This record gives sequence, C-alpha cells and structure tokens, in this order.
Amino acid sequence: MDVAPVVETTEELVMGMVGWVLAVLLVAFMLPLLAFMYLDVLEAKHDVKQQLEKVEKLRREVDRKNRKTPEEFKDNPLFDRRKKHE
Repeated sequence: MDVAPVVETTEELVMGMVGWVLAVLLVAFMLPLLAFMYLDVLEAKHDVKQQLEKVEKLRREVDRKNRKTPEEFKDNPLFDRRKKHE
C-alpha cells in the first residue's frame, strides 16, 4: 500500500502557528507567576521559622519560671548544680 503524502492547507498552517505562539505566550506568562509564588512560599517559610523560634523562646521562659526550685530535686544532679550567675 502506497500512502500519499498529506498536504497541509494554509488554514491548518496558520492555526498551527497560532497554537505555537499561544503556547509560547502561555509559558512566558506562567514562568514569572510561578517564580512569584515560589518567592512567596519562601518568605512565608522564613516567617513561620521566626515565629516558631519566638514561641520556643517564650516556652522556655515560661518553663524556667514555672520550674520548681533546685532544693526540691535533691536526687537530680542537673538541679543540684548552681548556675554561674547566682
């Protein structure tokens, strides 16, 4: 069987070119949007890390204030030590 070559009409050629142009424009439009979204995610991640560090610092301060005195923990060597600033 001999297959005859398919001839592309002018309309098909123009539609193919329009399709390629639209595809390139879509990619050119989407890349900056993706970059902005990625930068926003990085900024949010940084902010969350800072807030988490603040919360941890406050939690440690509250734990220090609520901790019982070392005299109540005679059997615990960590509490038997005196702090340098005392």
